[in-house]
Amino acid sequence: MALIDKAVAFLKSSDQTPIAEVARRFNVNRSTLSKRFQGKTGSLAERVESHQLLSNKQELVLVEHIGRLSEWCLPPTPAIVTLWASVLCGSEPGKNWSAGFKARHKDVLDSRYFNTIDLARHKADSKALYEQYFTILRQKMDQYNIQPRNCYNMDEKGFLIGHLQKVRRIFPKALMQQQKLLGTGRDGSREWITLIATICADRSPLPPALIYKAVSGDLQDTWLQEYDPQEHPCWFASSPNGWTSDKLGMSWLQSLFHKETFDRAKRD
Repeated sequence: MALIDKAVAFLKSSDQTPIAEVARRFNVNRSTLSKRFQGKTGSLAERVESHQLLSNKQELVLVEHIGRLSEWCLPPTPAIVTLWASVLCGSEPGKNWSAGFKARHKDVLDSRYFNTIDLARHKADSKALYEQYFTILRQKMDQYNIQPRNCYNMDEKGFLIGHLQKVRRIFPKALMQQQKLLGTGRDGSREWITLIATICADRSPLPPALIYKAVSGDLQDTWLQEYDPQEHPCWFASSPNGWTSDKLGMSWLQSLFHKETFDRAKRD
């Protein structure tokens, strides 16, 4: 609270004390204090609020709404926040309004570019399950004496065709600090190409695999332009939706994984 506000509050609680004495005690201008006490002028915060598009109460409502959406993995873009503000006040905000709004609430809000993440994957995210998984994994590695050179991690990543991967979002700082905001949600309904990447615990990689969308199951020459198998070994396949399947998984195990790891693993 500013000194002038403290002085006004003191005067309201003690009508017997002269204004001049209170002004000296709080080191504020006597005339300014007198006008504030008599209601002739308002505080700096009130003057600032009078020039804002939204009232302080409306902005706090907007901050709370951004927080709720961010908890659901749906942090809004600056354009969406600006649209909400126009609905609240009934007029069109300026082009830099969202930046000013974030600056006024910099203690709780932040913005940055985010990768998208499937909502189903966000819902499945669980620290407890991760810890349980790695605990069991460690036990099995010790039980069967599995060496790092025979440990592999395989994962798949879908690349949405024509979709911007990173979009600036506004979100509460607390969610980022608590690692509860991994990215922005998407419904996963767009067409994509799937990449399967595999790496060994000793840091050696296996050739990647690409799965294209093709109903016929045939690969097109245009998909592999400038591809040199001698320089960039890779495994290609296709499916009706561009996703992995049990059949493709078995084919990948037999024709790529087994082939690339057999010589290393046969001695163990």
